[in-house]
Amino acid sequence: MKKYLLVNRHQANKSLRFLNLLIDYSVIILFQFLIGTLIGILYYATQSRFMYKVILAVNDRLFSWLISIMILLSYYTLLEYYTKGRTIGKFITNTKAVDINGNDMTFNEVLVRSLCRIIPFEAFSFFGSIGWHDKISESRVVLIKSYEAELNVQSEINTLGTKS
Repeated sequence: MKKYLLVNRHQANKSLRFLNLLIDYSVIILFQFLIGTLIGILYYATQSRFMYKVILAVNDRLFSWLISIMILLSYYTLLEYYTKGRTIGKFITNTKAVDINGNDMTFNEVLVRSLCRIIPFEAFSFFGSIGWHDKISESRVVLIKSYEAELNVQSEINTLGTKS
């Protein structure tokens, strides 16, 4: 059995995908809030000219947008690469991202998947059959328990009749 058929059969539904999005964006916003709070505390504690310049820079829309993009890219890229396709949202919903062949994604595949998230209106692409970040990076989000259970069954079937 081809693993891509298993991937298609065990894709996470839109409700879970939306929940992943809400959880992950909440974590990202919390992280940004904590960074802002830390900057404020450091300025208050040190009254340093440098920290004052940091506060002014953060208030600049372009700089603030770039920092937000860097946090988003870092969050998705590092988590999905080092946790084999999972983010905090995916841990909670027991899902993971795999390539279309059912394998763990390479760093480049994860990076492409993460970069696609900054495409304007990309978050709304999940209303279609496949989100843009999935389509462009050739990845899918699967339900771990059912996907791995069927993968194990297929593996056991393939080993029937072979010497151990």
